[in-house]
Amino acid sequence: MYLEKRGVPSSTVVSTAFLTHGHLAAKNLQLDDLPLLVVPHPLNDLTPDEVRELARAAYPVVIEQLTGQGKQAPHTKVDYVHPASKKVTA
Repeated sequence: MYLEKRGVPSSTVVSTAFLTHGHLAAKNLQLDDLPLLVVPHPLNDLTPDEVRELARAAYPVVIEQLTGQGKQAPHTKVDYVHPASKKVTA
């Protein structure tokens, strides 16, 4: 967030559980328009392959945020479904 305040584009990543906190932290730093990249929560149980898959899904948004292409949304959710939510219980 400090880079953004200095005019250096950045990509701030938060998980869904911390989205509200991310917006509040940005507001407290007078960065109300800081775009957040939102990933599914939790992350700690992802395998290395799942982390790579998540990173591939997030990559276009990160590039968009770093290059300032187009109007930035307050937050953008990564198009990634957490593996735990895919599991079907019997």
